[in-house]
Amino acid sequence: MFQKIIECKEEEVDSIIEEAINYANVNAEKVEKLGFLDYGKSYNVFKGFIPLKTRIKYANFHMEDYGMESTDFIYEFAHFIKKYNINNKASLIYNLEYFVNSYFGFPGKIDRETIFNDIAWQTTTTDEEYFKALDNNKLGDLKGKGAAQCTERGALVQQVLSIFGTESYYCMGCVDLNDRQEGHCFNIVKRKNDYALLDYSIPIASYKEDGSVQAYYPFIGILTNEEFLDFINNGVIKSFDDYYMNGRQHIKTGTQRMYVVGKYEIKKDNNSGKGL
Repeated sequence: MFQKIIECKEEEVDSIIEEAINYANVNAEKVEKLGFLDYGKSYNVFKGFIPLKTRIKYANFHMEDYGMESTDFIYEFAHFIKKYNINNKASLIYNLEYFVNSYFGFPGKIDRETIFNDIAWQTTTTDEEYFKALDNNKLGDLKGKGAAQCTERGALVQQVLSIFGTESYYCMGCVDLNDRQEGHCFNIVKRKNDYALLDYSIPIASYKEDGSVQAYYPFIGILTNEEFLDFINNGVIKSFDDYYMNGRQHIKTGTQRMYVVGKYEIKKDNNSGKGL
């Protein structure tokens, strides 16, 4: 896919991506909803391209969900790849942080519920039409609004990675950052000999020599094959050393961050923070 995009003419990019999306959507595992489901249940780990008819439920309330019909960001990222000659998966993974921020915009004062409700009010005239509109909101409605959170960021990343041939897992669980805990969504990708957890919502900073921030990149934590299986199947807590980047060097901060799949709270005990 990289080679196709980089070597084709600019006007050919969209047709290549359209074909890839159609193929991915037809062959994706069919699932109605991801995230918080009814009766306290949740769909915590999903592998591969998320079908375009799937809805992601990001909170416990009945109407707090959105559809995955949006594909504009996949086309935009393909042009981004061509423009900056991104030709390998490692470069794609690092540059996605910048792209996600550019697509959704940096955090503002408006939230997802307000955006979805405003769209419904502005496009309908009756209560029946209003509630139907809420059932038709989509990921792309949050473009440029500064309201996207980890579930949306992870969903965008999942679609892009899948289209460009990376085995990827969309995960919902919890993260502990020493000073706070929160329900969290992140991705896991298959590497050559192991797996890597990618967090595009709580990234790490890369600093210049003068101490100013040069860029932000996704946090990356390595999982062995055995750890990966235990992590996604058994909900085992995994802790990683936190770090920042100084040039190309990874500098440990002396703190750790912990992740768990399928639970929205990490209960600390004597074994917490020691990995799997």
